[in-house]
Amino acid sequence: MSRSAPDRGAVEAGFTLVETLVCLALAGLIGVLLLNAVRIAGGASAAAARAAGAEEVQSVRDHLRRTLGSLAQRRPDGRRPTLRGGPDGLVAALAPDQALERPTELAVTLSRVPSRGQLPSRVPGRDGAFDLLESRAEAEPPPGQPALPRAEVILGRIGGLALRYYGAPSEGARPVWLPAWSRPDRPPQIVEIQVAFSPADRRRWPPLLIALDPGP
Repeated sequence: MSRSAPDRGAVEAGFTLVETLVCLALAGLIGVLLLNAVRIAGGASAAAARAAGAEEVQSVRDHLRRTLGSLAQRRPDGRRPTLRGGPDGLVAALAPDQALERPTELAVTLSRVPSRGQLPSRVPGRDGAFDLLESRAEAEPPPGQPALPRAEVILGRIGGLALRYYGAPSEGARPVWLPAWSRPDRPPQIVEIQVAFSPADRRRWPPLLIALDPGP
């Protein structure tokens, strides 16, 4: 009888050790499952962010195609709309278009400005980021009323903006790519718009070519 008590204690101690090992194995399995769940959630969040960024960029590209593409339309008097531009911005005069609910001629400016970021205390442009800004104003406002531009950031926190213009720099000259356009009588045939992002930014901007001049 004296040997039975230690035997039962050894058996009970053995079951306790097995239960501990089982609990550790279950805890490890739960940890692995939670880690995989976090990784999957993180991947889904990154994919959603990339999709949102791609949709934002595509929306801006479509907007610029519609806006600058209307330079191909002549004014009511037959004259061509005008455009003046440099490597980092442009100013275009858009003719009236009733289909687009634009009863008067508009002066549209596209430029890059230092980004203010998301924090009110951020110093504009300190981190090297810019915003793509579009301003619109009536070219000929009603008498007695100033031309008040309406400015809107159409794409935030970009790394840079580069523009090129394809066309004949003078009458009878051969069309070439130019870093600036200043002909007062006609717009260039093509405008190329390139937007750069910081290396950490997942957004991408393929070169955008917009045809402006339909020909003679």
